[in-house]
Amino acid sequence: MTTEPLATAGTVIVRPALVGDADAMARVFVDSFRAGHRGQVPENVLQSRTYESSAAAWRRDLTAPSPGEYISVATIGGEVVGLAMVGPPHPWADDDTARGEVPTAECWALYVDPSRQREGIGRLLIGDFSRHLAGQGIRRLLVGVLTANAPARAFYESLGAALIGSRLNLDEGQTFPESVYAWPDLPTKVLD
Repeated sequence: MTTEPLATAGTVIVRPALVGDADAMARVFVDSFRAGHRGQVPENVLQSRTYESSAAAWRRDLTAPSPGEYISVATIGGEVVGLAMVGPPHPWADDDTARGEVPTAECWALYVDPSRQREGIGRLLIGDFSRHLAGQGIRRLLVGVLTANAPARAFYESLGAALIGSRLNLDEGQTFPESVYAWPDLPTKVLD
């Protein structure tokens, strides 16, 4: 895996994540998850995300990635301020026909440090992994978003994603409604 920057905009550099990024990725993930989902999920779900467990999970994923998985980070001045993870789509019968016709991937995670949101970092991460996926022959992208997360839904809609259905997301033994969005063509030009 190369460590060369794949995308830049101003002082933001997007590159493949490295095992050494795991602690910083955990900070971004936990802080963003808790800030973004407060009031949308019970407190025990928010508190189940810890820096320690998240860092261990990122180290595991970066050491032994699953087939088709791609993890990247956005940095400013060498500090990780955002992360993204994509891979094969989660099983979902409602989408079997479409994914059987068009090579499809799913965005599993997209998190930006709460203090750096609305600066275009999420857009850069999406553009980066979309270009990566296109290079792998993937032409379609899905993302599942908690239905209660209106800001995230608006963000994906602003980038051209279309709502294609809903499913349930199991987290900490509880189920939450999730809205599923798709780009029929990868959003490789989200900065245009």
